[in-house]
Amino acid sequence: MTGGNVLTDAMPVEGENPVLGNAEELERYVARGRDGLPALSENDDRVRRSGAIEGFAKYAQLLREAASGVRPARYSFKLEFPDGRWDLAEQELSAEPRVGDLVWFEGSPWQILGHREVPRRPSKAQPHQFLACAPAA
Repeated sequence: MTGGNVLTDAMPVEGENPVLGNAEELERYVARGRDGLPALSENDDRVRRSGAIEGFAKYAQLLREAASGVRPARYSFKLEFPDGRWDLAEQELSAEPRVGDLVWFEGSPWQILGHREVPRRPSKAQPHQFLACAPAA
């Protein structure tokens, strides 16, 4: 690599778990890549690079899950748009997100707002629980 970057396999792996160390290292590269997106001159380059960075972020999450031995659980999300529209989505995560955490859907970050209950039909059934999200600023 050029520009002062060092190959990751030339760097010591952190902690006792090398898989977790690799995930942490990859997450640092992902953060630097996201920081550099606004500097790209072409919108097509930003979209393509953003998609690649998202793929690496998902891979880092898979590495973390493998390191922890935790099986991912499926969570339901209510994506609340600023104009009042909303959509539902599901995603497998190793841990339930907390208020303020970011989750990614189709390459865009969404911030967790909290839990929302949506009544089911018939009304005697337990309401459905969602994690409400808004587009991250």
